[in-house]
Amino acid sequence: MVVDEQGKQYEATYPKRAKGLVKNGRARFIDEKTICLACPPNEWEDNEMADYETFSPNPSVEDMAAGASKYTLDYVLMQIERIAGDTGHLEQVLADLAALEPKVSDTPGVTDTAGQAKAQALKEVVQSREATNRQILALYEKMYDDLKPKTETLQDKALALVGRAMECPSLEEKSALSDLLDTIRHLGR
Repeated sequence: MVVDEQGKQYEATYPKRAKGLVKNGRARFIDEKTICLACPPNEWEDNEMADYETFSPNPSVEDMAAGASKYTLDYVLMQIERIAGDTGHLEQVLADLAALEPKVSDTPGVTDTAGQAKAQALKEVVQSREATNRQILALYEKMYDDLKPKTETLQDKALALVGRAMECPSLEEKSALSDLLDTIRHLGR
């Protein structure tokens, strides 16, 4: 149960939520099954879940098809091209490196550590960005492999034929199976 300082009762809440309210200082336990809110909830709060109707934890086949239609071979290739053409970060780093002017020290043997540190930071930015690009490209490569049409190999055809032959063996299928197995044996030599 949930009550406020004035004793007004509110809807019950889950034990986990009650413990969270107490832990965060927003309520205190009165007894084992009742908490008292530190301050009553705002009356203007909307307790109804307005978007409940639009959210579905189990989307329909139509919803999934609508979302899946975005991911096509053309989409994947376009994204790969976009990544390959995105060299703005490299151009910016090169411009920053060109703008670095090494400081010449009057003391022999003293180097420009600030310039070296900035160059090292720019190097790390480029390495990080390129690592991210490699990961994104690996994902798109997998998507491409999943989306491209599958070509049936000789092995696939043989397995399908063996599967059909096992279901309803006819003389014609047994003969075709025997010929196919002979061909496969011959190719294996």
